[in-house]
Amino acid sequence: MARQFLIGELGSTTYSSGKLADTGLNIEVLDVSNDEGPISYNASTMANPDMFRIVQGTTSGPNVYSNWMNPKNVIAFDGSSAETSTHHEARLVVTGNSVVAAGANNDLELKFVLHNGVTEEFWHLNVTSIPAGATTADSAADDFIKTDYDAATKPDWLNATCSVNGTLATTATGAASAAACTSTHVQFLGQVPGGTTTSSGDAWEGDAARISVIVVSQNDIGTATFTTSESTRGENGVGTYYSVKKFEDKMKGIMYGYYNRRNLPNTPDNGAVVGSTYDMITLVATKDGSSASGQIHGVDNLDEIFIAGKAGVSTIYTADDLTSFVEKLNTLLPLTGITV
Repeated sequence: MARQFLIGELGSTTYSSGKLADTGLNIEVLDVSNDEGPISYNASTMANPDMFRIVQGTTSGPNVYSNWMNPKNVIAFDGSSAETSTHHEARLVVTGNSVVAAGANNDLELKFVLHNGVTEEFWHLNVTSIPAGATTADSAADDFIKTDYDAATKPDWLNATCSVNGTLATTATGAASAAACTSTHVQFLGQVPGGTTTSSGDAWEGDAARISVIVVSQNDIGTATFTTSESTRGENGVGTYYSVKKFEDKMKGIMYGYYNRRNLPNTPDNGAVVGSTYDMITLVATKDGSSASGQIHGVDNLDEIFIAGKAGVSTIYTADDLTSFVEKLNTLLPLTGITV
């Protein structure tokens, strides 16, 4: 099996000295009527080419190419539109006044739970800043909870700040904004992949953190009640910069000759661009068994081609425009077309 990953910020057929424009994605074909080598595919004039490949332009170094494939041998063709990641939201609802007697413990203990994976992880927060000897309205109690939470050193699966009284917590770059927090609510956020809105400042490497908050105990805090709820489920998103770069880093050895020790330094530039989101396309082609197809007997003869095209770029995809990259694929392949 061959697995390859190509990334582009624009659909392009512009070459200079044989090199495709930087960040460009193009389709090259071989046709029985062409004896000059690979040429750019024109969906309007080139019916049923024999073979095709995907080309990626790079900042430095040569073009990156997929394997040659016969359109008739493509057995899977699918796409997913870009989606932003979403923080998981858990809420603490405060009702009633917190009448704290002088000299009392005035301690509220909260437990946060990470539900990802087989084993759950916990973190405790003791809220001790609610003042003694005073009647504290619920909205003010929210502020004291926020003060203690924001000041604490938290595990990276929790967002570094929480939200109270109609404010918005700072969300990770590229993630969907959290809803404004209702008055008397305290809104806590789980971290999203690649998010650096953490206590340590390091990026969270896991999936979107699914969290919950539990009230463990409240000591000497009068008639106030604290209840918990979940408002939004966390999602990893599709085609985020972090997920595309992470996959690209794993594929560099195949895509960029990362294992070629003769060419040092051998760490190529990333095609994924900070701040970009990508529509994701998948092609799977099988070998037809002929000598021309390059089939190796006794092994899995599939080509898996993953393509990330920048979302919202007209040259990557415009419906019914045969000059856009995705519509070229829709015309080239004898399968149901995609929209991204």
